[in-house]
Amino acid sequence: MTDYGEEQRNELEAIESIYPDSFTVLSENPVSFTITVTSDAGKNDETVETTLKFTYVDKYPDEPPLYEILSQENLEDADVEDILSLLQQQAEENLGMVMIFTLVTAVQEKLNETIDLIKNRREEEKGKKRRRQRKLRRWPSRVL
Repeated sequence: MTDYGEEQRNELEAIESIYPDSFTVLSENPVSFTITVTSDAGKNDETVETTLKFTYVDKYPDEPPLYEILSQENLEDADVEDILSLLQQQAEENLGMVMIFTLVTAVQEKLNETIDLIKNRREEEKGKKRRRQRKLRRWPSRVL
């Protein structure tokens, strides 16, 4: 018979040592905690960030933990939905194994992709603006 409590305690201890500055226990029964995940810095030291809340269910890891996004910075609604979908997919794929580290790592990778996309979008916008300004200089009487 699986000792869910022991598996949960062992994982919690490991998670606390991996994320000492971003891990906070909210309650002990049921076990609930948050982990703040921040992207690597993009251009101009920009980051995106989310705080994930996890709650162990009685039969975790044979059943997925409860999870939600408590807060986020610099993310659009679509990004938040993508993260929730990613968490669901990863939780389903990892049933039977402790998975919090895997879930957090997947979100970290997603945030890094997101900051790269934001950077690329801004560079494209700057390029469009420069092209438009050049056209205005060439044809000042035209309205573009």
